[in-house]
Amino acid sequence: MSIVIRYSLFVIRSLRSIMKSGFISILGKPNVGKSSLINKLVGEKVSIVTPKPQTTRDRILGILSGEGYQMIFIDTPGVHTPKSLLGRHMGQAIKSAASDADAVVIVLDATKRLRDDDLEFIEKTLSRPFPVYIAVNKIDLAGYQQTYPILSALSVFMNADEKRAAVKEVIPVSAKTGENLEKLKQYLLQDLPEGEAFFPADDFTDKTERFQICEIIREKALLYLRDEIPHGVGVAIQAMKDAVIEADIYVEKDSHKQIVIGEGGGQLKTIGEKARFDIEKMLGRKVFLKLFVKVRKDWRNKQSYMDDIGYSKK
Repeated sequence: MSIVIRYSLFVIRSLRSIMKSGFISILGKPNVGKSSLINKLVGEKVSIVTPKPQTTRDRILGILSGEGYQMIFIDTPGVHTPKSLLGRHMGQAIKSAASDADAVVIVLDATKRLRDDDLEFIEKTLSRPFPVYIAVNKIDLAGYQQTYPILSALSVFMNADEKRAAVKEVIPVSAKTGENLEKLKQYLLQDLPEGEAFFPADDFTDKTERFQICEIIREKALLYLRDEIPHGVGVAIQAMKDAVIEADIYVEKDSHKQIVIGEGGGQLKTIGEKARFDIEKMLGRKVFLKLFVKVRKDWRNKQSYMDDIGYSKK
């Protein structure tokens, strides 16, 4: 084989191996649809979704691998004021996500009026050294009448000033219908650096099966419990052997324990049945799920309990 042919084959192989890969942080207030957006972009259920605020408690990666690229979306808890050790853990997850980013997407809710703290958060984020995009989500619910004033108000960020950079793009999107998500992906792809893939191509999250199972159980608990309980609910797996999974649902008060169990155990049975269905779908096999409700007073301020649940100190 001639030197020219060998060199040509080397160039072809090199070009094929060149890819773009990087981390994209998804930031925003609670309930703006960050987790739904990542799930839709990745095409898998990476993060649990409920109508309750601050459903996401930890930094979770959603991994999208395609021809010549790997986009790693970082799902974060909603921006909020910490009121517990768990709250500080969530705040650290947000801070870490922003510092690790190659690009950032700030998600806003098109059904809600733009507030001063939204504008301040955008200003602060634009002062950091990474490309920033704004996704105005839930346009399927808001419609043109509610969405247009928000887009108009955000136009001020399209130009840089002495204190901050300009936003790269403002994109109205719907995590529910997928509208404009392909456009968002193409914009983000432009800002990813060249490099090797960080994860195998068939991975869609960095979280373990145990963590995902705990989150599925917690999701069902949040969906079926009263509003005063959700922030005090945690889930820890005690055993996984063959087809049997045993998990504890933590609550902070004795009165909450009975609410979770329900009359004749009906509420706990519903949570278990709904969770088991999703767990079996994820694992691709039948499982036997045993749930126990335990009172762990003030667990959100005790690192040992948070470690059991998977919210380890970072």
